[in-house]
Amino acid sequence: MAERRPDPVRDDGLHVFVPALMGVGMIVSGLLVIADWLNHMLPNGRVRRKQEIAAGAKGVVISVAEAAGHEIAGPDFRSREWRSRWAYALGVAGFAGVGAAALLAGLLAFNDDAGLFYRNPWMVGLGAGTAAVLGLVALQLLFFAIVYRRSFRAAHVLIETTWFGRLKSPPRDPSEFAGSLRLIEREGK
Repeated sequence: MAERRPDPVRDDGLHVFVPALMGVGMIVSGLLVIADWLNHMLPNGRVRRKQEIAAGAKGVVISVAEAAGHEIAGPDFRSREWRSRWAYALGVAGFAGVGAAALLAGLLAFNDDAGLFYRNPWMVGLGAGTAAVLGLVALQLLFFAIVYRRSFRAAHVLIETTWFGRLKSPPRDPSEFAGSLRLIEREGK
């Protein structure tokens, strides 16, 4: 009996790999569409674009002024400001809820005798670790919701430099933009 020669189309070894790769591609494509939709729904994208335009315009003005022998000082157009108290309160509820759900999921996976992770201490550790991190973020947001603007300077710096604060929109009117910049005279000139 003659030995069967492999068929290059049927026996290529890709009968599992290619559909799996296509499935991953479709999932990634769907996630990108959802992320793009969310980016257009949230206002930060528009504000960030305006901030980049204002920072670029400020850079052009500063470079022209330096070429003319002057210095220009002005605000940082990429700054952030306080959110409303309600935003911080909703953040507390969200982060605390997700943290509690993570802890509960870890404990349920640990105690599920029919599950894959039965008596696996990693499940409790992952659940407790996630709950601890999200709980600390919730406590920070609770502090911001209660104390708000009467806080000490370090909290203001945290708001102005991290995601705890919302993006501040730069001036829309060109005269307001020009008014925010100051000409600094150099001594000796």
